[in-house]
Amino acid sequence: MSDAVEGTAIAHYVGTEIGGRWWKRYRAPGFFAGGRGRFWFEDSELRCHRDLTKELTRIPLARIRDISIGTWHAGTWHAGKPIVKVGWERDGESLSSGFSFADRAKADAFVADIRGRLGSTG
Repeated sequence: MSDAVEGTAIAHYVGTEIGGRWWKRYRAPGFFAGGRGRFWFEDSELRCHRDLTKELTRIPLARIRDISIGTWHAGTWHAGKPIVKVGWERDGESLSSGFSFADRAKADAFVADIRGRLGSTG
């Protein structure tokens, strides 16, 4: 990623929607609270550690189904900043986790990194 420091990047975890419904938030451990955090890839997972929290957000790469970029997610608008939406599945639910970046170049680099890793996971 373009702003990587020892394999990490900084972005804002916006939240995770269930079934494409912004008002229906996924509340599993590690997914409820949004906030600024550090992101990296480890053990075939996308991981996020938000500032001032103990729990990690973990998305298995093998469960990712689609990736897109928009400006709204989980009922939140980040002043036009790009939000990468990672569509994935867990326990039979269709989920979409959003990550807001400072600019489009950083969002594009994050998407390219994920897509490159998906190609290597089979």
